[in-house]
Amino acid sequence: MEIEFAPHIEEIKRALDNEIDDERIRTDLVKLLEYRVPLAEAKRSLIRKYGGVEKSSVKKLLDIQIGDRNIEVTGLVLDIIKKTITVKNNEKTVFSGIIRDETSARSFTAWEDFGLNIGDTIRVTQAYVRNWQERPEVNFGGRSKVEKLPTQIVIKEEAQQKKLSELRDGEINIHSAFTVLKLESREISTKDGSKEILTGIGADEATKIPFTSWILFPELAIGNTIEVKNAYVRSFRGVPTLHMNEKSLVKKLDRIIQYKEPPKVMIGDIVEKEGAFDVVIEGNILSIRPGSGLIARCPQCNRVIQKSVCRVHGKMNEKIDMRIKAIIDDGTGALTLVLDAGLTQEICGFTIEDATLIARTAMSQGAVEEEIKKKLLGKMLGARGNMSKGEFGITLVASKVWESPDITNKKSKELLERAGYNGKDR
Repeated sequence: MEIEFAPHIEEIKRALDNEIDDERIRTDLVKLLEYRVPLAEAKRSLIRKYGGVEKSSVKKLLDIQIGDRNIEVTGLVLDIIKKTITVKNNEKTVFSGIIRDETSARSFTAWEDFGLNIGDTIRVTQAYVRNWQERPEVNFGGRSKVEKLPTQIVIKEEAQQKKLSELRDGEINIHSAFTVLKLESREISTKDGSKEILTGIGADEATKIPFTSWILFPELAIGNTIEVKNAYVRSFRGVPTLHMNEKSLVKKLDRIIQYKEPPKVMIGDIVEKEGAFDVVIEGNILSIRPGSGLIARCPQCNRVIQKSVCRVHGKMNEKIDMRIKAIIDDGTGALTLVLDAGLTQEICGFTIEDATLIARTAMSQGAVEEEIKKKLLGKMLGARGNMSKGEFGITLVASKVWESPDITNKKSKELLERAGYNGKDR
């Protein structure tokens, strides 16, 4: 028993500034374990009891995992914005942004004002990692300590140029080239006030990707083909997004990269990816999921709400909307296809007003869902949109949808002809 507890007792003693007798630590530890307190939590509890501070585990950003606690990370603050959120019906100001080390770039949220600025190199202890859109996010809480360092994190090696399809969440020092297809400016709130940034869509020969530039590079203009160095990738809703800041190099090229419209892809191929931007799929509608038809949304945050109560804003005057959540399958895989009110009207033929009348006549909201099932179950649909992975599974939010022609009879005829059946045999 002594040999089993010895390393844990030593670990507790290393976190203490004062001397605590080994036997006292052992007795307290055994007592907690008898009450079925997990070993890790028991050690943390005793360290706090004895007035010590548990030593943080040093990790690189590439290695952090959702659920990590009491970690130490060192990185360069790439971007930071100030925002107000609602926590338990109370407004709170937090600071969120991107931190980068030699291995990866990750999002962070600071729940206190640590005086962070873009360009600061910081060492954070007693941080923890939360799930943010199915990605690990570093959080600095009330117990965290943030130290500004005089040194800079420098990545010296020259990055090999990548195609847009090769970019992955968290990658740094990105070197790529693309043509700017769309561009718009946005005002965001930073800790130093409002700031103008650029967002848009870029494309190479085979792939579209969203991008954000925290600097107003003059080379970023619709129709320009640009080369970017020292950018980084952060996923949003599972879709990789290229980010440029003051450390990035942007150069206009004299050539045009011509984007080809996306071909149809197999669902089994894209579900293996973290996310996919602007893809085309085709498959059979196997089922219509609950939550289809008429729904109510919060007018402030647009969340789906129940009984006029938003989990963030409380009691609200709900806004009526309409959608379809369907399972689509092409034989290689399946995912949830989401159609908004406009696409629901396009594919089913009725408006929100029509759906409201259907529900009122039947005295049931479920009547609209049943009407959708009658129109779509078993049909072959084509859809174009963005695929993401999240807490609700794999989803493609469509920007376009259409009913594919029924090719079953045609394929059957082709197979019969190959077998030698000419239609006259009995």
